[in-house]
Amino acid sequence: MDFFAAQELRRKKTKWLIGLYIIAVASIIIGLYIAIAIALGFSKQYIAAEAGGDPSGGMSAEVFSLYHPQLFGIVAGVNLLIIGGASLAKIAELRGGGAHVASSLGGVRVPASTTDRDHKRLLNVVEEMALASGISVPPVYVLPHEPTINAFAAGFTPADAVIGVNQGTLDQLNRDELQGVIAHEFSHILNGDMRINIRLIGVLFGIQMLATIGYFVLRSMGGRGRRRSRNDNDGGVGPILAIALALLIFGSIGQFFARWIKAILSRQREYLADASAIQFTRYPEGLGGALKVIGATSAGSAMKTPAAEQMSHMFFADSFSSMMFSMFSTHPPLVPRIQQIDKDFKGDFKGYFKVRKAIADRRAAAREQREQEKTQSSTLRTPMGQMLPAEIAEKFSIDPLLLLATIGSPDRDDVKRSQELIEKLPPAVVEAAHHPYSARCVAFAMLVDDDRAYSDQQWAHLEKTEGEMTVETTRKLLFHIHGLELVLRLPLMEMIQGSLADLSPQQYEKFRDTVQQLVRLDSKTSLFEFIVRHHLLMHLDRRFSFREPPRVLYKKTAQVSRELRLMLSAFASASQIGSVLENDKEADPEITNQAYALALQAVEIGQTGQGSVEPEPWNIEQLESCMRSLHQASMKIKKKLLYAAAMLITYDHEITIAEAEFFRAVAESLDCPVPVLAVGRANPIAGPGV
Repeated sequence: MDFFAAQELRRKKTKWLIGLYIIAVASIIIGLYIAIAIALGFSKQYIAAEAGGDPSGGMSAEVFSLYHPQLFGIVAGVNLLIIGGASLAKIAELRGGGAHVASSLGGVRVPASTTDRDHKRLLNVVEEMALASGISVPPVYVLPHEPTINAFAAGFTPADAVIGVNQGTLDQLNRDELQGVIAHEFSHILNGDMRINIRLIGVLFGIQMLATIGYFVLRSMGGRGRRRSRNDNDGGVGPILAIALALLIFGSIGQFFARWIKAILSRQREYLADASAIQFTRYPEGLGGALKVIGATSAGSAMKTPAAEQMSHMFFADSFSSMMFSMFSTHPPLVPRIQQIDKDFKGDFKGYFKVRKAIADRRAAAREQREQEKTQSSTLRTPMGQMLPAEIAEKFSIDPLLLLATIGSPDRDDVKRSQELIEKLPPAVVEAAHHPYSARCVAFAMLVDDDRAYSDQQWAHLEKTEGEMTVETTRKLLFHIHGLELVLRLPLMEMIQGSLADLSPQQYEKFRDTVQQLVRLDSKTSLFEFIVRHHLLMHLDRRFSFREPPRVLYKKTAQVSRELRLMLSAFASASQIGSVLENDKEADPEITNQAYALALQAVEIGQTGQGSVEPEPWNIEQLESCMRSLHQASMKIKKKLLYAAAMLITYDHEITIAEAEFFRAVAESLDCPVPVLAVGRANPIAGPGV
């Protein structure tokens, strides 16, 4: 999957959705106007007959005239107010993001500290997938009153996404099948589907409001109309009932179009998410098995919650079983969907249980074989995660395009690497990361300076604002965290964000202030501290509504040329820092300058053929400002920046940990998640830059 192409396609689909929505609303307005005009015509004729007019009841051309500009304006205005107002109100209600959606479905947050075996298995799978994807670990919800198999991802961006699963998903699926379902939902997060899903809820709700109003008016006026009819005095009720009936009819037609739009937008995305999930896990039997279990059970994936119909497009499988026509289904039929994964499947769902154990045995055997092969052959450590055999990889330098291709496209190697990183973390740190209170202390420990001249002030501030217990817990973690490999620090930050999301808004505001103050107190904010502060708080700010999702304000490179220069200068500094820390030697400034010059050309702000350019001086405050502006740049500009940065950090055929983690932090802050990168040096056949 091309991450940037998927984001562009999402924007095009959003524009298409808006266009279809306008057509549907216009059709409703015109239809209602005609119905009301005819109803008023009948009413005028009735009044004329009552007053002694034409006893034959014939209609004059004047009565049947459909040209009533004022009436059309009133009908259009009222409809736009009802439909648009209801849609905007629903979307505003959903501004709480994924957490609001999960709660409205009856979801219960699974705490990171849970001891429930099934919940722990679910959290472990989500954590592995998140770290492999390069995004913060999202909060996880379980729908305890839903015994069927289903799941969803909800939110506006990866920063405020949540994962939700039915209780039946945990009860009926094994770990491989659960991993396939979660990988499918992560594909929706990475593909940018969630924002469209929330907008679709608003579209459906707004148009549905007309039908709802018509239904209630008919119910309230029906009995009244019958009573007045017996008294021969129902002339005022008839037009009202006609208008209510028109609202119900045309509201239902609008509902038809909205469901149809939802269906055609959703089905193809499900195939794409299935394909991405298989790429993610490299184990099609897991995802295919989950779909087969759905087909084999009587309830399948249907949901009990009344919200199932309006949110049906958000789920892993069909959640609303009462749809009359297959054209309304938001998901492809199970058999064709499974056949995209398992071409030999003939529709025998029950038979899957007979071979389930054999699949598990085969899976275990394959895992053992891979472990043996791993010890027998060596591979090159490249950004793609040891994909190429050594005898082939040695002929290539590290390709920045390969590095760019990892964005939004995690695979099984990335999952495996995330598992290995988690295993390397000290048990005490992992335990602390899974509790909201101690997760705060993990963040504080990462920011406490090694130099006592600064750390004494930081400890004093911690004790004053957070208390002695926090200081004691932070000190216990300090030894473990300061001894961590650099490559483990960013994944650890991603781990603790799921726990920190459990803080109350007041607790988070206090935590946020403490983090910022700890950074200020050492008087020498480092690049690592910038990564911690910006990366950590950027995501949590969105979850706690301190920061709105970014809007695209800059579509031309020239509008952010200053920001691009400074960011690339920071990447050049990361290269120099990495060389000193990891290779114990200064980087060649001429090579750094050549790489910087090529990076400027890649973002179209440098001169072609310029061999060497010295990076510009920068400071942390400038980087903060740059990131705020680049958040609001188009995806095209973000892609140019990340490609240029990839060129810069791979120019010397080596990716240091400092370069890799800075690249990941910047990319994820721009909502372009990068999996954990393997680091090391290639064996090029030519010199740097060739």
